Amino acid sequence: MGYKSVCIDCRKSLNRPLETDSDRLYPCSECGKSMTLLSHRFRPPKKTDDKKWEVVQYLVENGFRYDHIYQKIETNSRGITSYQNYAEYPKNIREAKEFIEKYKEQARK
Repeated sequence: MGYKSVCIDCRKSLNRPLETDSDRLYPCSECGKSMTLLSHRFRPPKKTDDKKWEVVQYLVENGFRYDHIYQKIETNSRGITSYQNYAEYPKNIREAKEFIEKYKEQARK
């Protein structure tokens, strides 16, 4: 499994191998900016789908890189929280705002 290198500005996505010992940044072949590494689970929208790319950008800016996000199930009397089930990533900006608020403790800092 690897990552997707994504240029949100150019709306371009490339598959990359997993390199755990590397901090390598991949430049976009179109604009030259560093591409963002997202989980292999990310499925890029069509280049022309402005609204879906807006959602992608909003999520990434708020620390969500398409990794698994867990739905909180319960916290027991000893303060141990159990998580189960993966949350589905939002499809529109309204859902994205709710998603970020609900799962903000799982965002990457």
